[in-house]
Amino acid sequence: MHAKPFLRTQRAASWLLVALGLCFPQVAPAQHSRPGVLHGQVVTRVTGEAVPGARVVVETRDTVGVDSAGRFELTRESGRYTLEIAAVGYSPGTWRINLHDGKTLEHVFELDPAYELPGVVVEAKPSSIGRRFSDFERRRHAGMGYFLTKEQIERINPTSLVDVLVTVRGVEQVCISNNCVAKMVRSPPGCYPQYFLDGNESTPYFARNTPPQDIQGIEVYRGSAETPGEFIGSNSGCGVIAIWTKSAP
Repeated sequence: MHAKPFLRTQRAASWLLVALGLCFPQVAPAQHSRPGVLHGQVVTRVTGEAVPGARVVVETRDTVGVDSAGRFELTRESGRYTLEIAAVGYSPGTWRINLHDGKTLEHVFELDPAYELPGVVVEAKPSSIGRRFSDFERRRHAGMGYFLTKEQIERINPTSLVDVLVTVRGVEQVCISNNCVAKMVRSPPGCYPQYFLDGNESTPYFARNTPPQDIQGIEVYRGSAETPGEFIGSNSGCGVIAIWTKSAP
């Protein structure tokens, strides 16, 4: 006798739950954003030649290094940033860039020549270089991995870093869309080596574009069995290439 009122009550409760679901939609889980990346190059406006001595300051506080080809890399959270770029003999410039989550921006920054200064030759003292490369020499004498010195690189007379790396047994050149990179022969397809630049884990793009004339030495470890503990990184299972430059402190 009381079944119908009960059913009516149950239907009303069901409709109420549906209405509440429409009013209070489920909240999607938060997404972790990836930082934006800027690949920049500083050149002179007149000739388009690189400005290797440039200084890049981000938001008036962080300084970014520029290599001998005028290239630099900046990784930051999504947002708008002010870059101040200056170099001896050039008028300084200011740029505002927008970085977006997970996006890579390529940009060439042009400086106007201001005046000319006579060239200055700076020679590093052998003792300071020796201190920097004591660990390099220690690992080289241990006989694990493959090592290339500045003198060997100069004899090769390469135009790019990959020209040097392919002289190492067990390293091959892989070209994709006119972009040629080094890969360990024993690594599976798509498995590319981890790069270290002056002892710090580096992005492949920045390390692969290191001008050969800037390099003091290279260490190549073709697999996990060769790789020393200090070079175990996020992708070291595909091999490790450690680059030491002449100008690092």
